[in-house]
Amino acid sequence: ASEKLDVDENRSVTVQFTASNNADMPWDFAPTDVVLKVHPGEVNETLFIAKNNTDRRMVAQAVPSVSPFYAAEYLHKVECFCFNQQILEAGESIEMPLRFFVDTEIPERVSKLTLSYTLFNLPDVAAN
Repeated sequence: ASEKLDVDENRSVTVQFTASNNADMPWDFAPTDVVLKVHPGEVNETLFIAKNNTDRRMVAQAVPSVSPFYAAEYLHKVECFCFNQQILEAGESIEMPLRFFVDTEIPERVSKLTLSYTLFNLPDVAAN
């Protein structure tokens, strides 16, 4: 069941996506869209791509952060690869979906949000 949200067609918010790796994480990790212009209340979808460049199975966890910090509560992730650990075999790559919306209650002064993900290696999980 998908719920219909009220979409504010009169406003648009720029959402920027960044991806980085924690120090011991050798994967390629990047957003397919660097910037999306969205209307508050509209559910949007984008993809992040990860590739395990090593010769071994690895498990990763993406940790999100939103800036400006005070606007983080207005960005809602409906579906996110950050909700689950990502397991990739040697040389494997994956497209990871992100579905999100910006709350219609977002203050007028906020016209741009940055959603950043840092990818962490979970070697203890991969060993199991």
